[in-house]
Amino acid sequence: MKMRKNYLLLLLPFTVTVLKAQDSSLYYSGKFLNHKDKPQNFLKVYNKNNGIYELTDAEGTAVIAAKPYDTLVWNQGKNRTVVRSFELKELKKILEEQVEKKYVQEIYSKAYDSLISGKNNFSIDNVQTNLKIISDRYFSRVRKLKQKKDSTYILKDQSTWTLLLNGNFSTSLDVKSHNALPTTQSKYVQGGSNGGNLIWNGPETNEMFSFGPDISTLAFDGQPYQYDENGRLVPSAGGFKQAKSYNNSLFKTMFGYNNQLNINTVIRQGYKDRFRLSLDLKQQKNQLYFINQFNLNNAIKAKLTTDLGGYLVKFSFNYEEDKATNTNRIGLFNRAYQNSLLTPISFSNAQQTFLDNGSQRSYSQYADNPEFLFVQDEKYRYQSRQRQLGFSADKAFGDFKLNIVQSYENNFLWNQDQYLPSTYGFKDGITNEREQNNRLYHSNIQGKYQLGEYRFKNVFSLNFILNDIKSDVYNSLVDKKYTYQRTSQDYIFNYNMEIQSGDFEGDFNLGNSFYISNTSAKNSYWLPKATGYLRFRDIFNWDNYDFKVSGSYSHLSSEPEITRSYASYATTLLKAENYYRYFPVHEVEGFKGLSNINTKEWKIGGKINYGYNISLEGEYFNRKSENDIFPVFENNQLKLKNMADHTYSGYEVNFAYERLYLTYNFFTTNKISFFKYKDIVDRVIPGYNNSAVAGFQDVYKTLTEGQVLGAVIGSYFERNADGQLIIDDSGFPEKADGMKIIADPTPDFVMKFNHNLTYKRWTLDINWEWKKGGQIWNGTQAVLDYYGRSYDSGEERNIKNYVFQGVLANGNSNQTPVDFYNPSQNVQENRWSRYGYLGVAENYVQKADHIRINNISLSTYFPLNDSQRSVKLTFYVNNIMLWQANKGVDPNQNFYDTNNGRGLDFFNLPSFKTFGCIVSFKF
Repeated sequence: MKMRKNYLLLLLPFTVTVLKAQDSSLYYSGKFLNHKDKPQNFLKVYNKNNGIYELTDAEGTAVIAAKPYDTLVWNQGKNRTVVRSFELKELKKILEEQVEKKYVQEIYSKAYDSLISGKNNFSIDNVQTNLKIISDRYFSRVRKLKQKKDSTYILKDQSTWTLLLNGNFSTSLDVKSHNALPTTQSKYVQGGSNGGNLIWNGPETNEMFSFGPDISTLAFDGQPYQYDENGRLVPSAGGFKQAKSYNNSLFKTMFGYNNQLNINTVIRQGYKDRFRLSLDLKQQKNQLYFINQFNLNNAIKAKLTTDLGGYLVKFSFNYEEDKATNTNRIGLFNRAYQNSLLTPISFSNAQQTFLDNGSQRSYSQYADNPEFLFVQDEKYRYQSRQRQLGFSADKAFGDFKLNIVQSYENNFLWNQDQYLPSTYGFKDGITNEREQNNRLYHSNIQGKYQLGEYRFKNVFSLNFILNDIKSDVYNSLVDKKYTYQRTSQDYIFNYNMEIQSGDFEGDFNLGNSFYISNTSAKNSYWLPKATGYLRFRDIFNWDNYDFKVSGSYSHLSSEPEITRSYASYATTLLKAENYYRYFPVHEVEGFKGLSNINTKEWKIGGKINYGYNISLEGEYFNRKSENDIFPVFENNQLKLKNMADHTYSGYEVNFAYERLYLTYNFFTTNKISFFKYKDIVDRVIPGYNNSAVAGFQDVYKTLTEGQVLGAVIGSYFERNADGQLIIDDSGFPEKADGMKIIADPTPDFVMKFNHNLTYKRWTLDINWEWKKGGQIWNGTQAVLDYYGRSYDSGEERNIKNYVFQGVLANGNSNQTPVDFYNPSQNVQENRWSRYGYLGVAENYVQKADHIRINNISLSTYFPLNDSQRSVKLTFYVNNIMLWQANKGVDPNQNFYDTNNGRGLDFFNLPSFKTFGCIVSFKF
């Protein structure tokens, strides 16, 4: 207050001389706080519109000339305000308001009072009691007056107890339809050639090929026939019903919903929360791939937060339940999808599921009816229950802070994997009940000690983490129980330093950790890490130009999750044509005796901000994993081994322009990301080079030294030294012996684009990406070609006298003409069937380039009754557009839903485009 008076005394003489000249000028008076939200002397306040600046006094007050809608900035541009017209006043009025006005008060004199009155024994001056307020230092309301002693009273603060209730309810409805599917021919029926003529072979012949006659030349005879209600196919003749092609697609338009309710209850004493209870309820239904296949999810989450003796304590409880008609654990969905695509157009899967003898009705005994595969007695073949209890407590002891986190989780998963009798490959049927019970205990105790304040702060921390995990897996088919247990400990020592000095900011972190585990062959005691960044504001004295440079190094030690199943690796034991035998029941034998996966990663990056809207940042990273673990089958047992070292490296660049002003109340934000990476295998232990990571025996993703991790290995055409195809005696390209690397799934780069348009209460978001490069093996196309179901085999089967470009074994150019499909030859001599089930894998390598619009959403909100209650509407579409270079499904889909199966397409399930609406009510 004293400084303010001095400030006014200095201003008053000057004001007297210039007051008349200033009558037409307006000023803004206010309080400006520093980075810590505290008043500061000589804090620079800058008017960006007229270039004038003023300095604050010790109380943060400054008076500065301004006009309506001028922008004032302080704290190096980090804080700003726009002056409104009613906040401007003349300097005279501002000075008058700052001078305290006092009124003449009545003068009281004890001497005078004693002359006009006698002694008053009941006067407050003569009482012997005292009034104390030391029990509540800060109070504004009287709650009660309590007698402490005979002569002492205590004044207590009045605390108002308040119950607050708020929350949110949202409901959504979505409609799904599939994205791209392989194109199949709809012209030629089940059958082949006989004596130079094309004939239809019915399901009773167990014909698998669709190299029969054109369906337009056939008719139904109308006679009773258990495979078709319309009768057998015969050559068209008068009086017969024209044959028609059947659509055997399994995909239908699907509907789902999601309801969520969140309720927050707060009991507040004065301005302090005493209890806070949060409750989340969720109910969701998802339609899965095919009609009558769905899952249900119900969840409840509760969290209670309270202050007990200075400890901020949180209790949490989560319960989640899932049910599904089926899962894809045994490749059921892939199998049904494959059979639906291979079903000839002359056979209808939907007409009937069973034959008169009780076996399945399918177009061949070597194939399945997808409708039959989904027949089941139980409504749900998958159930899971997850229960979690959590507790945490935080306490500050001056500069020392203690945090304790404890949690226990129990997960139960149950699968009933089943194929009924007469299923191809399982004539007598097969059933396996798989039960998995996971019990996880987690403890985290952290202590932090802080030295210094905002400008120079040092934080020392010690963290102890304990994880105890037990997992039991039982498969009834083999009557075997797998038991896994791991107790791991992490000790993390960390030092952090923060520096704030004007336009400079820095943060540096150093630490080391121990990793101790009962399943590890060797514990790790040297796992250092270092991170840091430097930020410079207003570089070169340019306002609002910020530059940041950052870097990090970390050394981590880890082990594979013992709750994860590796059973899907069983596909590598089969050739692709034996896919129907896939029924995984073998789990990993154990997790003990393995060396830790040691990962060393370093990053370096930078970011520059131009003004408040434009930013550009980039980062280069390099992560080397040593002794990485992969599954392998040995002696008919599934095991894990430390097999290889590999290095994952690349860089990412991001550009953003935020809140670009277009017109009144209309803004746009645009972000672009560029990402490029490679994962190269540096070393493979002896005897395991070219091991399979995922896939089948005859085409798979490989672990090969010096190559990309997950490169695809398969069959290929024979070529000479100049790369020319070798043509065999029959006039077709010759298939080479053995296999080699034929494809690299790694893209050249990935670009992602995010656009946001905001107009008043309306917001439009668009997210899309472009993935350039990379390759995928399209095994789906290969099998469709082999059986004559592909579009290409339908369009090109009548090509004759075609000469393949290449050379003969003697080096001469090929001149031998061939027919792609000659009815006088065996059906398996045609162009597509002659090389076997998968053809030549090299011939089915396709580009994985694609452009997709991931999401478009339009949202708005409506306030209710000028309160915090509101309704928000969101309309969205996902995967609405997908352009792809390959002829199969979405190249982002995985082989048999495995984590590392990208790059292999063997009847991969398609992705979906989703149309939905969300209604959210905030109360």
